[in-house]
Amino acid sequence: RPPSPDTALRILRKFYQKSSPAIPIAAGGTKPNTWFGWMFGSAAETAGNEDVCWKVYFEFSKAVNAGTGEEHEKDEDGGSEGTGAGDHSENTVIVESILGKKGDSPGKARNALATFIQLVSVWCHASAHAAALLMETAGENGGDLPASTNGAVGVVTPEFLGLAIDAASGLVAHGCLDDLYLKIGGGGGGTDNGESNGQEDAEDILREMNNIGNQENEENEANEVGSPSLIKKAVNVLVESVFVADLSSERTELSALKFLLTTGCRVSAIAANGENSSMLPPPMEPMLRGTHLLQTIRVCYHVYLKTGSMPNKTTAKAALQQLVTSVFVRLERAIERTTMEEKMMGATLEKDRATDGTTTKGKDAKGNSPGPPVFPSNDHRDAYLVLRSLCKLSMQTKNHPNPPAASSGSDNANNSAALTAESKGPSDAQATVLPHPAANGDTDPALESRILALELLLHTLRHSSGPCILQAGPQFHYAIRQYLCVSLLKNTTSPDTTIVELSLRLFVPLIRHFRSLLKTEIEAFVTNVFFVILDSKNSTIQHKMLVVTLFDEICSDSTTLAEIFLNYDCDLSAVDLFQRIVNALGKVARMGLADATGSGTSSLQFVAGAGALRAEKTRQDHRDLRLAAMKALRQILASLHSSIVTPVTSGRDDISVDEASLKLKKLIVNGEKAEDEEDSKPSASFSDDAVAKKTLVEMYDSKKKRREEESQAALKFNQKPAAGLKYAAERGHLDDDDPVDVARYLLQNKDIFEKAQIGEYLGREKEWQGGFALKVLRAYGEALDFKGMTFDEAIRYYLSGFRLPGEAQKIDRIMEVFAARYTDQNPTTFPTADSAFILAFSIIMLN
Repeated sequence: RPPSPDTALRILRKFYQKSSPAIPIAAGGTKPNTWFGWMFGSAAETAGNEDVCWKVYFEFSKAVNAGTGEEHEKDEDGGSEGTGAGDHSENTVIVESILGKKGDSPGKARNALATFIQLVSVWCHASAHAAALLMETAGENGGDLPASTNGAVGVVTPEFLGLAIDAASGLVAHGCLDDLYLKIGGGGGGTDNGESNGQEDAEDILREMNNIGNQENEENEANEVGSPSLIKKAVNVLVESVFVADLSSERTELSALKFLLTTGCRVSAIAANGENSSMLPPPMEPMLRGTHLLQTIRVCYHVYLKTGSMPNKTTAKAALQQLVTSVFVRLERAIERTTMEEKMMGATLEKDRATDGTTTKGKDAKGNSPGPPVFPSNDHRDAYLVLRSLCKLSMQTKNHPNPPAASSGSDNANNSAALTAESKGPSDAQATVLPHPAANGDTDPALESRILALELLLHTLRHSSGPCILQAGPQFHYAIRQYLCVSLLKNTTSPDTTIVELSLRLFVPLIRHFRSLLKTEIEAFVTNVFFVILDSKNSTIQHKMLVVTLFDEICSDSTTLAEIFLNYDCDLSAVDLFQRIVNALGKVARMGLADATGSGTSSLQFVAGAGALRAEKTRQDHRDLRLAAMKALRQILASLHSSIVTPVTSGRDDISVDEASLKLKKLIVNGEKAEDEEDSKPSASFSDDAVAKKTLVEMYDSKKKRREEESQAALKFNQKPAAGLKYAAERGHLDDDDPVDVARYLLQNKDIFEKAQIGEYLGREKEWQGGFALKVLRAYGEALDFKGMTFDEAIRYYLSGFRLPGEAQKIDRIMEVFAARYTDQNPTTFPTADSAFILAFSIIMLN
């Protein structure tokens, strides 16, 4: 039984009333034959028994008008009788619009829906086929489309196709297709009410459609055991048809967008089983999942990139935003439901354990322990696929030439490669979007695709999706790290200002919602990207202004600012991020200022003409940049004041004082602490508790003291390596009697110490301090990994930490250690270590 048979028939009759006046009587319409067509047999008026498009419409007209007395009866003149439009009184029309017409029944609605779905399918496939032929003709004519077509291809015009898709949208919006399935093929089971013939006719025409393929999640929908027929959701058949339809006109584009948006956001309540179902929110089942959902987003994406109509472009963007938002709203509901189910399950298990002393957690009916599912629910899977696809689309940079429309319209394959990879299956053929004359502008489709993907990601993270993604599970954590962070890293270094701006704006919700998950990534972004943009002379003023604005927005949140200080400036293993941000903003606030003597200002007075205008613009840009930096510094002071007035109370694990203190205890090693621990260590738990009571001020002072000791050690090492190592050993930074620890210390500080001094120390004579330097050199080589590297790559990596000394004897010792280590890890490259040494030494001598 269809969910709403009366509403379905009313919508289908409305579609018939709009389309029938333009369709010949022979094909089931109401358009009378002309004298010219009757005499000479016009193809459009006599195609009812030949063209499959008119054939399916004829079957649809019989199904929707069955039992109402409005079947077409042809008279001798080729006219029609019994349309009944003027035979009803006004009251009858009103009653029929509410209660339906005479003869309406669920069986009739079922047949009408089946014939309408097969009509939409055949029309969409026919339009795609006609568009492919049109493109072939254009290819033969040198790439020019025939001017006489005006968007109409074949017998299915854009107006017909748009009316059909609009009717399908109405059926979806009114719930007429909720949980409705079609049986394609087989033909084993008839229908009641003596209507099996109409159902069989519909199935016969459905078998004439193009092969749609196997759906990756179709077997979970409604397959009957032992049935040879393929049972598919009715809405899936419709969306698969729209995926392959010709969307070359503005009319069909708008209709397709409306239908896909309505279908993609439509959800229906499903019956919940179980004794606790009344305590849980009702589960909502969306109409589209998995492959169909991704293909829906893909078609809207193509319409946005290829349409020549600005209203349709705006509509496509809004449709994409609503589709993506609906996916993550369902994810939030799924998380809430899963959390409640886990709580209720835990209470039930506790009750069972208290009753019989046993537990059945994680066991199925057979007593086995099933493995954990990949995703907690299908909503989790859909949100993950959408998030990953958007991240991949935001990284697409190449723009391949467009293939012909005969390849199912994939004329922008590079921009939808990510969605294509996710949506292989029945809908590999996507909507055919022929190029519009207005679409042939100078806009780069690849650039526009990246901008759209970044805007969708920003819209998703800003509309309360960040916290739910953080709670969604490890799969989403992996996607944030491996896809979203990589996308931001690539796009923040783009020469396009729009992409850089969107990437920096994306970083704000990223650091606010995922800072506990992305501690290392945030440090890498700020130090290796943002600070580099501010310090580089090649960076534009616009890019620097975007970075300063980003810091201003981040520092506006007092909690975020406090956590940055605690997680980075109070952690020995991290950089002083808060201090470096303040120093960088202070440096920008002084950028472009003239010196105290005013000579810089006076030199600009001699510039005239265009040079003077450029100089004035540069001064204005520097003034704006300095003002933005000063506002960011003021925002930092305001956030600090807010933290003092209202102390930050945090229950987050990433800023726990105890955890940070214990980490500090493990990393800080100095002489005084070592003596105190030797004198007083009654128990490990007691010492941990004592260290956990350290205040943040003590933690910061300890790190500051250690940084000063490291700076002093680097200064002494750069003057005399032995003195620097001795100073570091006295402060507890290393054990100067252990060659392995000394080699580790040199590797750890290779970017701080002068590389020439490191090379001089490693190349010391064998007799120096009883061969200690040679032991350090061997330990240094053992600490490096050359496995799988080519010989030249290994040499570059080996020499990246120090500079070779000038004496041949020192070079000989250093390269001998390298040759031994490389041969040991790559035994098949050289027969002996001597061969590797000879080649390495020769390369160095020739360099």
